[in-house]
Amino acid sequence: MRNILLTLVLAGALSGCAGQPPSAHYYLLRPDAPIETRQLDFEGGIYLQEIKVASYIDQPGLVLYQDDGKVHEARYHLWAEPLHLSLRQFLAAEIASQLGRDVSVEKLPEEGTEPVAIRIDQLHGSENGEVVLVAYWQVGSGERLTSYQFASRTAQTRDGYGALVEAEKSLLVQLSRAIADTLKEQHAL
Repeated sequence: MRNILLTLVLAGALSGCAGQPPSAHYYLLRPDAPIETRQLDFEGGIYLQEIKVASYIDQPGLVLYQDDGKVHEARYHLWAEPLHLSLRQFLAAEIASQLGRDVSVEKLPEEGTEPVAIRIDQLHGSENGEVVLVAYWQVGSGERLTSYQFASRTAQTRDGYGALVEAEKSLLVQLSRAIADTLKEQHAL
């Protein structure tokens, strides 16, 4: 009897410790500017190719880089859709906003098209609240191909994964501005 009572007490204590698992939080990467209903104009088109993303950040969970060189992927703070897809839509919208003209994510006819290829090598937070973005992009093709790099850091404005996403968005807007500036310089847009 004593063993049964002890077993029941231990089982009750363990079940109380187990509790409910934490719920997942999902984050969407979307531009802040409102989208309006209108016909898109891709004349003299700019085509944003598929974005290449380092595999360690192209994961469902948000990523933190730790001081000892380890990478931590959050289990309960997740991107709502694959990062390489949302990055492409986000950057296309932000570049278009900076240029004042539409940017296609669908392949356009080759004639007069300006392809833009982007590779994201780093996009993560750190234990000390710093967020980093390192990216490379190429504009054009063949003999007209030019390459660029972007590296920037910013501090989170507060603790938490929501603040991490806000800081990452801020850095991605800076990247979009840099890409738009190179397109303006090359083509007097």
